[in-house]
Amino acid sequence: MRDRSGIVVILAMALVSITLSGHATGQQLTQVPADALKPGDRAPALGFEFVVQGPSEVNWKTLTGKVVVLDFWGTWCPPCVADIPHLNEMVSRYKGKAVQFIAVGHENPRKVAWFLKKHPIDAWVALDTDLSVYKSYFAFGIPHAVIVDQKGTVAAVLSPHDVNPEVIDAVLGGKRPSYPALSGNAYWNPETASEYFLKVGQEEPPSQ
Repeated sequence: MRDRSGIVVILAMALVSITLSGHATGQQLTQVPADALKPGDRAPALGFEFVVQGPSEVNWKTLTGKVVVLDFWGTWCPPCVADIPHLNEMVSRYKGKAVQFIAVGHENPRKVAWFLKKHPIDAWVALDTDLSVYKSYFAFGIPHAVIVDQKGTVAAVLSPHDVNPEVIDAVLGGKRPSYPALSGNAYWNPETASEYFLKVGQEEPPSQ
């Protein structure tokens, strides 16, 4: 199953690359960027233009004392949509505990609200329509997840599929979690990828 998921990710992002530049080169990276987030880094600020589900104010001050799972996604991304049941399962498992899941999207709120009627997400849903959060978290290779501990420190950078109870419980317990590290091809050129994200983000939902 993981192999099949990996193939879907590559095909989906290859389509993005073709859309952006007319060829499938120069978008997907071969090495993890030197400035990509890593465990031990201070989590960058959260600045969302819209919150579709959750409190009106979402920032590190309001999340103090919680383990936070940031799940970067898009309605147009097949692997992201496929991961929604797993995300909802984790949300249910940690209900009532000091863990907050936030699905970080980048599209306009009307399109996301339309999508959620068909594919409910049980996490908070916050929208970074200017891509400032995506850029600071180097999160254009969606689906992409970052786990931040109770003190605001990055504890894990991983595939959302690998966000599991063992990883979350380790962070809750103040331990370093074990998980498959992301390879270079999980990252995409932020300048060219952002062009596509902004274009897709401005699209309106279907009229029907």
